[in-house]
Amino acid sequence: MKIRELIIQNCDNTENKGNGLIIHTGNVSEPVETPELFSYLDFLSEEPSRRIWNSDDYRMILTEIDGKITVYEHVRLANYRIQLLDLQEEYGEKQESDLNELADVFAFVSYEHRNNTRKSGVPYISHPMDVASILIKEDAPSELIFAGLLHDIVEDTDVDLVTIRRRYGPAVGDYVEAVTEPAELRQAAEGDKAQTWKERKQYTIKRIGRASSEIRLLACADKLANIRDLISDIKQDGDDFWSKFNAPKDEQEWYYRSMLEAFTTGPQNIADTRAYRDYKDCVDELF
Repeated sequence: MKIRELIIQNCDNTENKGNGLIIHTGNVSEPVETPELFSYLDFLSEEPSRRIWNSDDYRMILTEIDGKITVYEHVRLANYRIQLLDLQEEYGEKQESDLNELADVFAFVSYEHRNNTRKSGVPYISHPMDVASILIKEDAPSELIFAGLLHDIVEDTDVDLVTIRRRYGPAVGDYVEAVTEPAELRQAAEGDKAQTWKERKQYTIKRIGRASSEIRLLACADKLANIRDLISDIKQDGDDFWSKFNAPKDEQEWYYRSMLEAFTTGPQNIADTRAYRDYKDCVDELF
C-alpha cells in the first residue's frame, strides 16, 4: 500500500505543527504492512505493541502502537523525486504519450530553480509541480503541462525563451512567453520590484484578458497554486506574512479579483473549469 492511501483510509486527524511538520493520526484494525518506499526499523520496534517504519524518500516516519498509527511528515524536507513519481503516475493515467519528456522537463526545471525558494522558504520546485498537477486534472495537452512546469523559468533564472523553444518546441515556448513579463518590465523591476508592481500586474491582467483559453488556464493554474500556498502560509504565520510581498493586502486583493475577471472575459473564458472555480473559492476565502 502507498503511504497516501494508508493516511486517507485510516487517519482522521491531521495537525500542522509548523516548520513543515505535519502529523497524521488514526487507528487500524489490522497490523500495518510496510508501505511502498518505507523501511521497517526492527531495532526500534517491539512487536507486536510497537512497530516503526522510515522513508528517506518521503521524509516520513510511521509508527503503529497498540493499533494507533502516527505519520510524521516533514513536508519542507521532502525529496521532490517522489513528487515527480506521483506526477508521472497521475500524468500517465490521463495521457498516452511517453513519460520520458515529462521527466526531462522536471529535471531541467528542478535544476534551474535549484537556488530559488518560495517566500515560505520551501524549495521553489514545489510551485511548478503544483501548477502542472492542476493542469493534469484539467486534461490539458502535454505542451501546456510542460509549460506549467516551465512557466517561471525565464523570469527567475538565466534560461531564455530561445532555449525553451529549442528544447521543447514552439508551442511550449509560446505558452511560457504568454505568461512571462516582457524584458522591459523585468528590467525596470530590477531595482525595486515594489515600485513597478502595479504596472506589471496591470500588464498581466490586460494580456490575460485577451489571451486564448489555454493560456488563461495556464495563468489560472499558476494563480491557484499561489493563493493556496498563501492561504496556508497566512494560517501558519498570521497576517505578518503579507509583509513579504511587494504590495500590501488590499493591492493583492485588487490583483487577485482582477484576474478573476480576466479569466472570464469574452468567448475564451474558462469559467467552467475546475481550476477557475477553485481559484474563485480561494479568493473569497482569503479576502
